[in-house]
Amino acid sequence: MSGTRRVVVGLLGMAAFLVLFPFVLQAAGGGIALASRILVLALFGLGVDLIFGFTGLLSFGQAAFYGVGGFIAGALLISGAVHSTILALAIGTLAASLAGAIIGALSLRQVGVYFAMLTLAFSQMFYFLDISPLRNYTGGENGLPGVPRASVLGLHFTSNMQSYVFIAIVYFLAFALMWLIVRSSFGHVLRAILENPERAAASGHDVYRYKLVAFTIAAGYAGLAGGLLGLFQGYLPPDMFTIDTSGQIIVIEVIGGPGTLVGPLIGSIVWIYLSQVLQNFSAVAGLWKLLLGFVFVVLITGFRTGIAGGVLNAVRQMGRKREPLPAGSGE
Repeated sequence: MSGTRRVVVGLLGMAAFLVLFPFVLQAAGGGIALASRILVLALFGLGVDLIFGFTGLLSFGQAAFYGVGGFIAGALLISGAVHSTILALAIGTLAASLAGAIIGALSLRQVGVYFAMLTLAFSQMFYFLDISPLRNYTGGENGLPGVPRASVLGLHFTSNMQSYVFIAIVYFLAFALMWLIVRSSFGHVLRAILENPERAAASGHDVYRYKLVAFTIAAGYAGLAGGLLGLFQGYLPPDMFTIDTSGQIIVIEVIGGPGTLVGPLIGSIVWIYLSQVLQNFSAVAGLWKLLLGFVFVVLITGFRTGIAGGVLNAVRQMGRKREPLPAGSGE
């Protein structure tokens, strides 16, 4: 199958999945609102997949960009400074990207655990700004209520299903863009950096600049997801900035499969659906976090490359077994 045909088939498959997903989830007891929440986190995870799965950067500060994009888009719409949903999302996304570019420029000179700790420190700084100096604008510990539902070209996405449709469209476009990014020459260089940054640098690539661009793009995706969260639930919680949020998106990425693009979606489905299901069972409601942690350990132990990575590896092995042996092999 040619590369172009593979892209078309993949995107058509994703479109079909997004159409069927809310109905399947509703039949499984999840509900349409849960489907929207899953897509928001999957969109957030796409940016994490770019820097972690394709570039090898482990950031504990992505919640900062998630919050920046969400609170700026939400505040613009609540105040009436911006009436267009798309414009508010675009401004929030650009603001998150700018924050990502600044933090990336300051953090990417470090590597390994030092880079991870720097991103965590910046995220905590943003959380402090949210709950203290800027509390009059962000609501502090109370969050920011009153975010209006999405409205585009006279179409008002007010019901849960309508909100899902809007979020699914944005997610599909963002997924298609990310697919093009990772399949471009830029994406190939990121893979080279992931495998051997010294060799990539020796080949003439500016490793720092490539990492910075990837980090900035990931921040933009986080900001866009934050804006969608506010539109969907009409409220922006202060915990968008916390380390718990950054940790959760990394867990989702690892469960789904780094470097696969569909991994964040799969991880979001597993993590969020199980969270709701376990809490609904009275017998284990008080232990749901413990059980969820156990599930995480089992999945990581059984699928070291994540669920999507494990499936892809199995498909590749099956394909190799089906390949005809060369003539004269004696088999």
